[in-house]
Amino acid sequence: MKTKIVSWLKTALKIGFAVGLIWWIVSTGKLDLEGLKKLLSPNFVLVGMSLVFLSIFAGSERWRRILVSQNLKLSSFEVLKLTFIGTFFNFAMPGGVGGDVIKAYYLASGRPKAKVAAVTSVAMDRILGLYSMISMALIVMLFDIQHVFKIHSLTNLFALICLLFFCSSAFLYLAFSKAPPIKKFIFWALTRLPLREKFIKLYESTHLYGSDPFLILHCLLLSFVAQTFSILVMIYAGESSGLESVPYSVYFLVAPLGFMATAIPISPAGLGVGQAAFYALFNIYLSQTTALGPTVITALQALQIVFGLFGAIVYMTGKNPKTLPVAPSEPIVSPLKQ
Repeated sequence: MKTKIVSWLKTALKIGFAVGLIWWIVSTGKLDLEGLKKLLSPNFVLVGMSLVFLSIFAGSERWRRILVSQNLKLSSFEVLKLTFIGTFFNFAMPGGVGGDVIKAYYLASGRPKAKVAAVTSVAMDRILGLYSMISMALIVMLFDIQHVFKIHSLTNLFALICLLFFCSSAFLYLAFSKAPPIKKFIFWALTRLPLREKFIKLYESTHLYGSDPFLILHCLLLSFVAQTFSILVMIYAGESSGLESVPYSVYFLVAPLGFMATAIPISPAGLGVGQAAFYALFNIYLSQTTALGPTVITALQALQIVFGLFGAIVYMTGKNPKTLPVAPSEPIVSPLKQ
């Protein structure tokens, strides 16, 4: 009972934090409400919904591709339904990753042999999505490196992105490496951790993804596609809102960084956090004060909420997760035995 009360209090505090952030952004004029009103046109809603759907579908296909590699075979439609449910829980739970927990639960329920593969598939989907965000931000900054070095804050941000790219690349290399010394060292390190058996199973499952380099490339490509469609929504929102016009490259730099901020689990789906992050990032990059950032991310989140509501309907009217048609996973072979 005490645990439940603490959990409810934490959730209430995080929701209150999001509401407080949004109230502050609106009350201080950092969110252009007049610009948002201009986005209520049928044309924007139709185009915006189409682009958001394509973004969600690309992300769904990335996850399905990962599932297939683990012999968890679902149709594109079944995975898309789970993705819609995940979108709903992203808004219903603190942080932009709450839906991942639900998706893992749906796959693992009633399938003891598939539990590890289900969890690692969701984790790998998130890791590759994050890696593509870092890569996209780095690529765009390199193309505009002169402007980056002119602004001290951007230079520091560039250094941080380079560090994140290096660390994430090293992580993926170690996780996927087939070199016996590396595998033995990782196994030795994991045996020294608490709950070592679970960590070893997670590593063994994760390691299997590296056996297919085309899988990683395919998933990264789908990640770039998904992010591009989301960014196109924001570009269209920015142009339609009547606010200042900025180079499209600014969106491609700011958006991946802003998306990473919304994944921090301190508010449901990053509401409030996203507005604050995009406000700061646009101001830093443009060296001026503008309400463009909060306006475009609010437009994107509003459209995503619509698909989240659809996911809620699928969740309430759909089948029990134990009845979903998922093939049993194959036994995982320890990388030390390969």
